[in-house]
Amino acid sequence: MKKILAIIVVIVGLLAVIDQTLLKRDFVDPESKVEKYERLANPETVPVGLKVDYRAPDFTLKDMNGKVVSLEDYKGKKILLNFWATWCPPCREEMPHMQELYEEYKNDGFVVLAVNMVNTEKNPVVVEDFVEEFQLSFPILLDEYGEVAYQYEVLSYPTSYFIDTDGIIRSKVIGALNKKYMYEEMIRLP
Repeated sequence: MKKILAIIVVIVGLLAVIDQTLLKRDFVDPESKVEKYERLANPETVPVGLKVDYRAPDFTLKDMNGKVVSLEDYKGKKILLNFWATWCPPCREEMPHMQELYEEYKNDGFVVLAVNMVNTEKNPVVVEDFVEEFQLSFPILLDEYGEVAYQYEVLSYPTSYFIDTDGIIRSKVIGALNKKYMYEEMIRLP
C-alpha cells in the first residue's frame, strides 16, 4: 500500500512540474532572446502592400467614441493590428492576452489597434458589451462596411498584422495568438 501511495505522489509531482513548465503556453520570458527584425534603410521607398516587408496601407476609421483615426496616426509605434468579431471564439480567447500586453507595454510605444467587423455583428451594441466584458482599453476601431477588412484581405477571424515603427508589415497571422507569441513578435519590431 505504501508503494502505491508513493508512486501516486511521484506521478502527481511529475504532472505538477510538467504543468508548471512545459504546458504554460502563455509564459512570457522577459529575457527572451528573439532576433529583432532589421530596420530598413529607406522605409519611405518601400512599396505599399500586404506582403511582409511592405508598407502597411493606410486607412481611416472611427473609434468607439466617434473619433476619426488613421493607421498613419500611430506611425512611430509598434502596432498589433487585429481584425476581430464578438462572435468569434478564437477572438474571445486572444483578447485578454492583447489587453495584458497592451497594459504592460503601452508606455514603451506599443499599441493594439483592434478593428471590429461591425458589418458581421448582429447588433453594434454587442461590441460595446464585449469591450466592457473584457475591460479593453486599447483603441477599438469600427469597420462598419468591411472596407478595411477587404483592403487587408481578411478572410477569417482573427487576422493580425505586426507593423513596425516605420509602418512596415513584419508578419501576418491568421488565427488566435497567445501572449508569448504576441510578446515575441512585439519585441522583434524595430
